[in-house]
Amino acid sequence: MFKLIMQVFGLPLGYLMWAMYQVVHSYGWAIILFTIVTKLLLIPLAVKQQKSTIKMQIIQPKMQEIQQKYKNDPQKANEELQELYQRENYSMTAGCLPMLIQFPIIFGLLDVIYRPLTHLLHISGDTVAQLTELATSLGVKTANSYAPEIVMMNAVKENPTAYAALGTDILTKIQGMDMNFLGLDLSVFPNEVIQFGLNAEAMKTLLNPIILIPLLSCGTALLMSLVTMRNTPSAGSANASMGAMMLMMPLMSLWFTFMVPAGVGLYWTISNVVAVIQSLIMNHFWNPKEIAEKMRAEDEARKERERQEKIEAKKRAKEEGKVEEQAALSKKEQDRRRLAEARKRNAEKYGDVYVEVTDDDLK
Repeated sequence: MFKLIMQVFGLPLGYLMWAMYQVVHSYGWAIILFTIVTKLLLIPLAVKQQKSTIKMQIIQPKMQEIQQKYKNDPQKANEELQELYQRENYSMTAGCLPMLIQFPIIFGLLDVIYRPLTHLLHISGDTVAQLTELATSLGVKTANSYAPEIVMMNAVKENPTAYAALGTDILTKIQGMDMNFLGLDLSVFPNEVIQFGLNAEAMKTLLNPIILIPLLSCGTALLMSLVTMRNTPSAGSANASMGAMMLMMPLMSLWFTFMVPAGVGLYWTISNVVAVIQSLIMNHFWNPKEIAEKMRAEDEARKERERQEKIEAKKRAKEEGKVEEQAALSKKEQDRRRLAEARKRNAEKYGDVYVEVTDDDLK
């Protein structure tokens, strides 16, 4: 199944790699050019992932509030979170898409590098099958190899006369395929030439320059993790998770590039370098940390304005109530005085006893 997936994605990428090889006539530079081109094609998805990261940073405090408020009711918390995602137009899977697309590219690249006779030299399947039979009859072990075509290609270069039945054109093609780059054989599996141990022979293999590719892959993966963490603010347990991821990804990169041909390690290294440059450029225009902090500051400012507006509204309502009360009291007092003056005049005119005006008299 895995082999089938590699071949399906390897077919279109094989033609792309072949085109790169025709331009630069160098296996190593073809891989570098291939990496840059695929990264450029993925820029729209990278921008989408960056915006998704920014959106996540903006709504994260709201998510934490919901989780804290409904910590004893997971179902309600999940419902509130789903409403929040819908209200903020946020998708949890949006940021994962570019990462998922990387996997078929890697699978396809593995197939391209594992099968240079098929993809770069365009040797037919029947001829590859004939070459496999010849190699097997000559004792070349290809069945258990990750990259039997590389094994057979190296065997042809070592003893071309033994494969004369393939024809001059095929032999010329295979012998003309140079997989060296800056003095490194990119068809080599680092784990097959590097030995780990305390004996002198093992220590000697550690000086093999091919080890530079896995180390560079690990170092550039670490650099990419550092750049990502610097511009991705997190808190609490998220910091611990990010720290663990920052360590795990470079180690996985180191292990992986030891187990595959050095050409894959070169792709992985260049891919990390391009990703770092791409991240620095995008962070200059869409920095998740700065934009999230700005949005949070604007949100706090908005809440403060709303709070002040409520205070002012209550104050105005209170003042308006006092004015109305004063107006009402003033009218009542005026009625009291008019009634009192009338009673005084009547008392003087008719000799009656003056009676003070009460509130009941004003009803």
